[in-house]
Amino acid sequence: LNVTFQGEEGIDAGGVTREWYMVMAREVFNPNLALFVQVPEGGSTFQPNPNSVVQSDRGVNHLDYFRFVGRVVGKALHDGQLIDAYFTRSFYKHLLGQALTYEDIEGVDPEYYKNLLWMLQNDITDVLDLTFTAETDFFGRKELVELAPGGKDLRVTEANKRQYVDAIARHRMTTSIRQQISAFTQGFWELVPRHLIQLFNDHELELLISGLPDIDLDDLRANTE
Repeated sequence: LNVTFQGEEGIDAGGVTREWYMVMAREVFNPNLALFVQVPEGGSTFQPNPNSVVQSDRGVNHLDYFRFVGRVVGKALHDGQLIDAYFTRSFYKHLLGQALTYEDIEGVDPEYYKNLLWMLQNDITDVLDLTFTAETDFFGRKELVELAPGGKDLRVTEANKRQYVDAIARHRMTTSIRQQISAFTQGFWELVPRHLIQLFNDHELELLISGLPDIDLDDLRANTE
């Protein structure tokens, strides 16, 4: 890849290419583009926006955007360039084709993970009033999605709570964004064959794509002994 910015002359000795990838990352993860969302809210990691279909109103199918972004990230990895953004742990696992567990939702929503963990560790009989459904919010329009056949009439009990936890976690990390994940991985695997990256785990893949995150030394000192 050889990059020349319009209106700027110069030889690309590597710095211009790095800048191009940085510019691309800023645009791709721009919240106004609505392709990715920061999770947890206001956090520093990204996963596909379940409402990204709104981008299709611009005349380009939103899944084409994800396919393109997957190619860009794959090209960056191929070229040894780092992307200035970090995905959720669950998204790296999707890129690797690895199975997810409910514990992976901790990286998406730590507080929600604590609630699910509490459910599993305590008797919920006559405590929680839940059904096998999840609420979606499409710019203020709320709908219920069934997590299992007949889910709106299936109550969560002490006996089936583990199935509920698995189902709601799967919905948050996979089902609600399945099309976006599929388009991104399709583009990514075009540049980086799937069998080659399966040698790595999710932590290693994160380092390969984005490098080490910035470390806040003051925060580290305040929260360690």
